[in-house]
Amino acid sequence: MRKIVGFAALAAVLLGPVPLAGASARAATDPLDEARHAAEQTPFSGSVTLQWRDASVLHHDQLTVQGAHGTLLAQGGRSAMAVGGERLVYSRADGWEELWPSGLTAAGRPSLGDAYDVRPAGADQVAGYTTDVVAVLKGGVVRERLDLEANTKLLLRRRQYDSHGALERAFTFDTIHIGDQSMTAPTTPRAPKKATTHALRLSDVPSSEREPSSLAGGYQRLGAYAQGDAVQLVYSDGLYDLSLFQEEGGVDSSDLPAARRTVRLAGHPAWAFSWPGGEGLMWTGGNTVYTLVGDVPPDELHTVAASVSVHRSTSVAHRLRQACRELVETFRGGR
Repeated sequence: MRKIVGFAALAAVLLGPVPLAGASARAATDPLDEARHAAEQTPFSGSVTLQWRDASVLHHDQLTVQGAHGTLLAQGGRSAMAVGGERLVYSRADGWEELWPSGLTAAGRPSLGDAYDVRPAGADQVAGYTTDVVAVLKGGVVRERLDLEANTKLLLRRRQYDSHGALERAFTFDTIHIGDQSMTAPTTPRAPKKATTHALRLSDVPSSEREPSSLAGGYQRLGAYAQGDAVQLVYSDGLYDLSLFQEEGGVDSSDLPAARRTVRLAGHPAWAFSWPGGEGLMWTGGNTVYTLVGDVPPDELHTVAASVSVHRSTSVAHRLRQACRELVETFRGGR
């Protein structure tokens, strides 16, 4: 499950979220929906630089990207593929795996305008193309700047900022060739290893793992899924997507990314980690391990995590002490 968490955010930054019901109706007001539609309709190929911040260190990576006829392939040290609504990711150990089957979609996603203010922010140049720049603000603070190619609306650059204006992550096309209609679709890998993801009805999820229906910052629950032994609750605020994994058990060092940071969450220890696709937080409550991941800035992820209802199990020793106390109080009451 920990590996799937990392792949999920990688796929999101490279390929975009899984298309959701009603996306086409919002394309006129949602620049990311507009960019996704352009990527499905317009052939292109090029090279991309990824940037992401891990605490105070800004990392870089490079990928080649090719898209045609509804299929997109990103290759490099980290590779991912989109075939319609399906998301595939690659690891050296397991080859291509199906992260998100095409049949799984989440309806009811909030509109971007529910929590954000979208404003034109002039024009710029990226990889030799003129772009229309869009600023996306939340609470009066710019959280994203999007560069859409002026003619096709392909997303050529995306920059994400924290609440103080510091760059957290970005992807930028260094070179891109647009519009070659003779370009063939990237080859779909043969027989990808099937992931165990499947949709759940909320009634199938234990009541202790089904809440909350909303999180801080305007995140609304879209659905519930099974990832192996873990329950995955998916949330969105219209721009960013979050997954909350809940799994019984404890945490040992093999569960945690090597490049992790120890932080405090509501006064308790937690572990934070960053990678090109987003941020993650892991913590425990009773006998449950919680992992919250998403493509949000780290300061917002921390705020959202603090609003998660942690169900702390009662230990056997505590139950015994409680039973003994109730027994004593019963005898005292009978005197």
